[in-house]
Amino acid sequence: MIETWIDALARVWEIPDGRGGALKSYRLFEIDEFPSTISVFPSAISYVTGVQAMYDAASAIDLWTGITEIHCFPENKSRMAEALRYFERIKAAAAANITLGGLVSYFLLTQDAGQNIIGPVSLEYGDAAPNTGFVVHWTVKENVTTVVGG
Repeated sequence: MIETWIDALARVWEIPDGRGGALKSYRLFEIDEFPSTISVFPSAISYVTGVQAMYDAASAIDLWTGITEIHCFPENKSRMAEALRYFERIKAAAAANITLGGLVSYFLLTQDAGQNIIGPVSLEYGDAAPNTGFVVHWTVKENVTTVVGG
């Protein structure tokens, strides 16, 4: 169930910000803190965009797709070099957490239009001013323990 792994996925993005701190990554179930607007920089917001459920009488697998928006800082082109450093941080964080601590079969960056990390781009969220950030596409394969059928 998504409730068992989505907050572990959110913790993946608590990556260094390059200034001695780390990104704030919002949880969904441990703490219901999903923001209505962005006021903390840098921060990450992860959410599901769909699921492909596959099952038979003996097993079930869910392939979840989702996006993490990484909001680095309010738009400021002079900080582009700082933004570009997030590519390596994002890739390293994902590669170090392939099973989300054993909660899923895999968590992988996946492609959307040929890219899995898109940015730096202008992001808008809620009523906050545009900010510089990244859109990260991912897939989670979850072996569902509930036996389907009967």
